[in-house]
Amino acid sequence: MSLCQDLREDKPQLKFPLHEFLTAVAKAEPASTSDIESAVGSSYDTAIKKLKELQVLGAVKSTRVGAAHQWQLDPSSLEKSGKTGASYDQETIACLLIETVNSIACNLSQNELLADDIPTRYQQWLARRNMDDSHCAQQILSRACIFDFFLKSTLYDLYEPEYEELGALSVETDFAKAEGVTQNKGFELSVPSELIGELDRSEIRTVLALRSVLSSASYPAETLSMVYERLFVQDARRDLGQFATPNYISEVLAKWAIDDADDTILDPGIGAGMLSSATVREKIHRGADKPLPDIRGNDIDELGVSMAAVSLKLVDGPGNPVLKRGNFLECRAHDWTGNDRVQIQSVDAVVANPPYSRSQAMETAMKEQANRIVSDETGIDFHGKSPLYVYFLAHAAQFVADGGRLAFIIPSGFMETKFGVPFKQYLLDYFRVEAIVQLDEEDNTFRGVRTTTSLLFLKYEQPPEKHETTFINLPSWPEVDSLNELLEIDFADDTDEDKYRVDLLQRLLSPEENWQHYFSPTETSEIDGLGDFTDIATIKRGIATGNNALFCLNRDDLADHDIPDRFLQPIIKSAQDIPGYEITRKDWEDWRDKGKDVWLLYAYEDGEKLTDRAPLEEYLSYATETFDTDRELFDRRNPWYCVDRRDPAPILAKYMSRTGSQFIYNDIDLRTLNNFHNIDPDFEDDEECVKALLAYLNSNIVRKEISKVSRSYSGLEKIELSALKSAPVIDPRELEPSDIEQLADLFDSLEKEERANGDVEAARMAIDDAVREILDLAVESETPT
Repeated sequence: MSLCQDLREDKPQLKFPLHEFLTAVAKAEPASTSDIESAVGSSYDTAIKKLKELQVLGAVKSTRVGAAHQWQLDPSSLEKSGKTGASYDQETIACLLIETVNSIACNLSQNELLADDIPTRYQQWLARRNMDDSHCAQQILSRACIFDFFLKSTLYDLYEPEYEELGALSVETDFAKAEGVTQNKGFELSVPSELIGELDRSEIRTVLALRSVLSSASYPAETLSMVYERLFVQDARRDLGQFATPNYISEVLAKWAIDDADDTILDPGIGAGMLSSATVREKIHRGADKPLPDIRGNDIDELGVSMAAVSLKLVDGPGNPVLKRGNFLECRAHDWTGNDRVQIQSVDAVVANPPYSRSQAMETAMKEQANRIVSDETGIDFHGKSPLYVYFLAHAAQFVADGGRLAFIIPSGFMETKFGVPFKQYLLDYFRVEAIVQLDEEDNTFRGVRTTTSLLFLKYEQPPEKHETTFINLPSWPEVDSLNELLEIDFADDTDEDKYRVDLLQRLLSPEENWQHYFSPTETSEIDGLGDFTDIATIKRGIATGNNALFCLNRDDLADHDIPDRFLQPIIKSAQDIPGYEITRKDWEDWRDKGKDVWLLYAYEDGEKLTDRAPLEEYLSYATETFDTDRELFDRRNPWYCVDRRDPAPILAKYMSRTGSQFIYNDIDLRTLNNFHNIDPDFEDDEECVKALLAYLNSNIVRKEISKVSRSYSGLEKIELSALKSAPVIDPRELEPSDIEQLADLFDSLEKEERANGDVEAARMAIDDAVREILDLAVESETPT
């Protein structure tokens, strides 16, 4: 089976791939078209068409001998070929590189150096990549040798115009010297590169001819990642956590991470350089003259470093990126002086697709080292089953300047697992979490990765109190190329039900909760013990008077006017006046004594509207002279001075709030205006059940649910009646008596702490823990595979 089968999904029966014609030219050069036709077994028309494609790509050249073409390889440098910058189909280029490298590698793998017992140094190289037990170890070593030579020779040609010390390229070229001259780690040789001397002249010329082919790619990093993924076994790459970033994702992350043309960028798992190349293009777009020196990259694989070096030079020629090979976790971000630490390698942003290695794939020593290093830096004791990407992000943050940006691609598993709890706590404590965008598994964002992935957009700073984190679920990527454009989409108008967005106050997010919950609307039927609010209560808006100054009265108003007591009802006019989570008689009396409006003109007698205005004639005459009564709401009422009838409700909900939803116990039967929602449970006479429900309603769990369906206006969260009615709630009557008692007691504690010092975080967390326990909402105990 061809290594390129998945790249040719639209051409499954392709009979004559390009590499067969390139190989035929290499073996017979100079060769006529007829010679190539005969060697490959194609028609003459097919041969001439394929050879001209190779000529456009810069791999071959032709001369005319009479009416016939004579074909030869074109191993000249990129500068001399003049093909740099040409654009060609990515898959075609990748397939040509893959199949040519593999064809030459098949011959090299039969070399006596790789026969029987593979030398120890080669075995060790394979072992470091988890390829030592591969049944095709010889093939892997051969591919690595040829691919490595291809990368180094390409990089050499890209640097040759900048350094006179670099001589003409040949198979004997000392790449170690080139590394010393250019200070580019992309020239660091791999162990398999020693085998290059075993290739014959035509094979070397074939590899050199491929350099111009790569320069024809629109996105060299993407092309190289395609090649790398297919030359090296999938299981080994999975253990190393190596998966390439799609170009459109790279562009989105780069545009968000780059805030200024002069920004310095760290890519700690640089691979083929997809993300780094995107940041270079973005820096150029923003006006950078020489962006390459602003790029810092690291990879544990020398082939990765070489791919990145080539990709970056092809994007922008002048200058030199700062590349390193090794374990990123061993790279130091700080010098230690006594009890202080000084940042020595500060960058403005990090873009990263870190290794995805699961905890199970990490050796014990590696786990212990990662935990020790990152725990010392952060003070966080991460979970023992944390995958490598958790440590990568936490370590990368140590390199970022205050206010810097981090754009990461990681699996979504951390949001619903035990190992994710301390990691989420770390994110909430140290970052302004701008957005988490989840990419559905069906989108197949990453080739060969069967997992749901997420994009994290973080700022290394403390978030403002009112900062909202955006959660977005995407079954497929929309036609946008930046996070800002994505945030402008109105998901409410989208017909795709799987697309979903919610904005939640970051300070309300809990690391203990399953964050997957925020990527879709809550279906109460999916959670045992929850139902719609209207299943257990009647919910109505408070009274709309049409003119509060006319209908809301204080002590002075009562002294000045003749209003019978039977037409006065006690009210709570302002939500800001409530000092706790329960309104007491003393609260109301304090408001009264301070001259606040605490009575409502309520023109009802024996439950019926007062149609004979005689008892209120004095005040109503005064009101019509003093206040504006020419209002639409007044016209709709008959008589105009009778507001809508409302009975007091035991639970009040603020209609608008700056601090999130709040539910108040109205034990003294105050009526309210329309700045409150009135909630009358079916069990209003059962105080313990009412308080148990109040505890649940004031939990962070419910506050976040309500935030998901609320609207924000200038920092105020507006809770619509329809959203409140559909909110998922418990029915306390269905709980165990001990649970009802526990929740009721926790509500009393919440009220007590609010009145004592206003610090209710501990009390609210205790409610959250109780609710999670009752509803079994805790995160999963095992890491998803």
